[in-house]
Amino acid sequence: MARQVSGAAATRASLVSAALELFGNHGYDAVSTRQIADHAAANIGSIAYHFGGKPGLRNACVEYVIEVIVEALGPGFSQPLPPHLKPDEALNLLEGMIGTLIRIGSTRPDADQISNFMTRELVMPGEVDGLLYDRMAQPLHDRFCQLFAIAVGRPDNVAGLELTVFSLLGQSVFFRICKPVVVKRMGWKGFGLCEAQAAIAVFSDNLRAIVAYHRSRNGPGG
Repeated sequence: MARQVSGAAATRASLVSAALELFGNHGYDAVSTRQIADHAAANIGSIAYHFGGKPGLRNACVEYVIEVIVEALGPGFSQPLPPHLKPDEALNLLEGMIGTLIRIGSTRPDADQISNFMTRELVMPGEVDGLLYDRMAQPLHDRFCQLFAIAVGRPDNVAGLELTVFSLLGQSVFFRICKPVVVKRMGWKGFGLCEAQAAIAVFSDNLRAIVAYHRSRNGPGG
């Protein structure tokens, strides 16, 4: 975790960082509070003090992941869309936001911990699935559907585009959760900013081809 803090705030941040890593690597049920405290070099009682127990710490990890992603995506996600957004403007905004999701994996020191944790929480049912869904997954998909519909000339009709948008998100997810496979297959030394930009360039070509196809279907005689 990148923030520089001290005292109680430092302990809290260390516990969230440790839990994020351990929950992501081993699963919530397989990790004890003792393991988390030891990994964070903190007193085991500090988990109850700061979070009320292990479930509260898990919620804090979810909140941290949401905060990171919302901050990275910026106002295009967190604020209402500008009125009368033009198709190409919507396309550029969508392209930039999904590119950001790919880029996060190359620019943050805790990118792998965030990815592993979020993957487990979204794939494996659990008590905080609803939090990630309600606060991030659903609104993110809704916003991308809005942008995609505007981009293809259907600003008031998202119906039928939802799965297409999921397929676009799937590309960013693949580069995040399958990063070791991509790195090995491409012969890269790692997945830094240059590699992320290469992946984003391919994604952008795919996105624009898909948008062009839908635009042609929505035009005269489409």
